[in-house]
Amino acid sequence: MVKCVGRKLCIVHRVTNTSNESRVRCLLFLLLTSYFLLLTFGFAQDGGVPGALLNYGMSPRTIAMGKAFTGLADDQEAAYYNPAGLTQLLSHNIKTSYLPAYGAQLGYLGYALPTRKFGSFGFSMIYLGSNNIDSWDAHGNYLGTFGVTQNCFTFSYAFQPIMPIAFGVNLKLMTSKIAQYGALGMGGDLGLFLFPGGKYTFGVTCQNILGPKLKHNNQTDEVPITLRSGVGLKMYQDRIIIAVDIDKKMLENTSLGYHVGLEFIPIYPTIALRGGVDRNCVSIGMGITNNWNKFSLGIDYAVELHYASSYLLPLRHKIGIVVNFAGFRTWVDATPKQFSPCPGRKDNIAWIDVHYNTKRQIERWQLLIKNQYGELVRTFSGWDAPPLRLSWDGLDDIGRVAADGKYYYEILLVDEIGETIEFSDFLTKITTLGPEGEIEFLPQE
Repeated sequence: MVKCVGRKLCIVHRVTNTSNESRVRCLLFLLLTSYFLLLTFGFAQDGGVPGALLNYGMSPRTIAMGKAFTGLADDQEAAYYNPAGLTQLLSHNIKTSYLPAYGAQLGYLGYALPTRKFGSFGFSMIYLGSNNIDSWDAHGNYLGTFGVTQNCFTFSYAFQPIMPIAFGVNLKLMTSKIAQYGALGMGGDLGLFLFPGGKYTFGVTCQNILGPKLKHNNQTDEVPITLRSGVGLKMYQDRIIIAVDIDKKMLENTSLGYHVGLEFIPIYPTIALRGGVDRNCVSIGMGITNNWNKFSLGIDYAVELHYASSYLLPLRHKIGIVVNFAGFRTWVDATPKQFSPCPGRKDNIAWIDVHYNTKRQIERWQLLIKNQYGELVRTFSGWDAPPLRLSWDGLDDIGRVAADGKYYYEILLVDEIGETIEFSDFLTKITTLGPEGEIEFLPQE
């Protein structure tokens, strides 16, 4: 027998309408988007290496998944790959990471804010720097050392006009300094995100539109336009995630890039194992996360092996921190944390307080109470918004008194467009006791 310990869980699903009209509409979106991609990639050419920091991947999670994130885009780093994916976020999300990048230092800090009426907003900052670079003049005379730094500040916005589709835009401000020469440029990204099926997602983004252009002295570098598309698939209650991307740079004759990533969560959502590959590197990584009612904290790690260099380049290790807080969530509190469902006792009922904050009106809800072995004991459900307070008398669904032990809850809220918020945690403990009273002891004569 397997014992189920305290579980904490907060996941988001997309439940689509199964009517023929919705299926036709989703199929039409997919066909139009695929047609657009074929035309764009057909006429696109590839080019240049300026702004390479926009292609590195920023967090251990995406690096470990082979930088395949355009069609998944389910955390703050959507701002880096596909800003339209920010509409999936239900909580404030902060990501920060650090990576030694072959003699340089690469750092990332990002924040995303979802709102109920005004879409989702994001901000991210990238730093790339390298010092003590030797230099010589045209005659071979040593001139000393110099440094190179690049920064990119991105402001993101995303909105979802209707359920199957979301749009996003980035405004980028990039600074660059090579020795004593500095440059400043601006550009932007456009993103599209589709929800064609319950577990499938699809994304397209056009990066670096109209620049940025960086002019150092008399030399101008223009960051090439990059076209990316990708698909994401979540299976087995989001425990297995598969992502595939393709990308193409314009203005130079190079081949398509590919990215394939896998995320497996054996202990949901505490431990995640990841792996990925692209045309340059193979990578693996893992993440550890702990969730509380309004807050979660995770630490991610990835290592990247550059096989395209015949393994001459050293391993790249990246570590990052992920924080989620507030936003749209649901959880349950029970009072008392231990009770006895026996007649004649004052604490024979557990009062259950339901807390929730959702983007849209709730269409239906369900609250499940399970024992320590994961077996269902009691079910509460209904339409519209759930009541703020429920009571549990310690009985199961057929009226029997529940056994002594720890009990856990799973609450699920489904809003009017089918988006689901779900959370689980410890609820209360049952300890069977007799009715309150006094026992009189008489001394023996």
